[in-house]
Amino acid sequence: MAATHKNVDGVLVRNIFLSLSNPRHEEVESEQKAIERLCSKENIYALARDVAKIGLNPLERFALIPVDKRKAVGPAARYHVAEGNRRMCALKLLNDPDLAPPKLRKSFEKLAATWTPIKAVSGAVFTDAEAVRVWLDRIHNGPQDGIGRKQWNAEQKTRFDGGNKNKAAQALLDYAEQAEMLTAKDRVGKLTTVQRFLSNDVFRETLGFDQGNPDDIARTRPKAEFDVLLKKFVRDLVGKVDVNSRMNKEDIVRYARPLASLPGVSTTRVEPEALLGGRSDKKKATTAKKKPGKPEKAKHVRYEESIQTALKALGNEKLSSLYYSICSIELEPHVPIVAIGVWSFLETLTACAGRNEGTSFDSFLSKNRLTSMGVDRELTSLNEAMVRIRAGGNTTKHSKVSGLFNGDQLNNDFVALKDVILKCIVAATPEK
Repeated sequence: MAATHKNVDGVLVRNIFLSLSNPRHEEVESEQKAIERLCSKENIYALARDVAKIGLNPLERFALIPVDKRKAVGPAARYHVAEGNRRMCALKLLNDPDLAPPKLRKSFEKLAATWTPIKAVSGAVFTDAEAVRVWLDRIHNGPQDGIGRKQWNAEQKTRFDGGNKNKAAQALLDYAEQAEMLTAKDRVGKLTTVQRFLSNDVFRETLGFDQGNPDDIARTRPKAEFDVLLKKFVRDLVGKVDVNSRMNKEDIVRYARPLASLPGVSTTRVEPEALLGGRSDKKKATTAKKKPGKPEKAKHVRYEESIQTALKALGNEKLSSLYYSICSIELEPHVPIVAIGVWSFLETLTACAGRNEGTSFDSFLSKNRLTSMGVDRELTSLNEAMVRIRAGGNTTKHSKVSGLFNGDQLNNDFVALKDVILKCIVAATPEK
């Protein structure tokens, strides 16, 4: 095939004219009209700002067509832009902000104030529009069964930049594939869905997934338990029934809560252990010499599937709704709201179980009553937990300045009362 172009360097920007019939805009009668159309429709200011910051992309030449074929090269040559119309427009406005539309002129003047003008560029000079058409087709008309430019998919972008939001999802899928929970074919198109779930802290906490260090993704559950949870998630992900890209935050929370009750899953947590060998044996040896890290603060009041199941059987919509809310609202910075919710939950539950108005729930749940209900361990500690919850809720609700702000303590107290709550639900359930 005969050569259809010649690469040239040092083409003066002032000798290059924007295309008046570029596919990016309707045909216009002047370069000024082309500038106005590009600025209004093609984000030229954003491009100019990027060029002013880091320069022109050295991987991309301008495609140029001579205005006069007899003067295709040389100092007197003039060109129209066949490829790079947006970039050339940005250059012209940085070099001369007066060319910008009036409403953008001041913005371009600010960019140009710190701009070192680019006077000349490199280009590929084509004989005519027909000669360059085949290459424009390769650039702008998609993959075309392999002959055109192919865009990176989400996973490929993650492998390239390494630091974007999909990195954790990439690592989790890599782990699942290595553990033969899914195949390479199964994971195609699933990255964005996994990222959506991992962006939800209830799901991460339930799974036991630690992405605090994006270069060292880890789990906080024993491996066997983590694998049980992940297998369930992967199975639902591939099946697209219980896990799909259309699920919102509340859908994901509703999906995540019951996972902790799967057979073989306990409440045991471990120090973060790398999923993919990021923490080498050498690192482990040095880690052993370090001081223990500070425990992570509770993100939510811990959800117990057994309590929600018992509440559904009780049929009290208020209690079910309260329980869902206090376990869903993030503790930080919403501890006061959650404290009032926990207080209200226990007030309502004990009232359903027979507490008289005017009697506090901690007084109602005396040691004798707890013993009669079948609770016979750590009665003093349980009473202290109830007193703290009642005092914290009352103070937060009624005081003008004071409130409960210790989320870890609130979570710990409420978790300690799990058996008491279950016994109260039983006591509140009408006999058939």
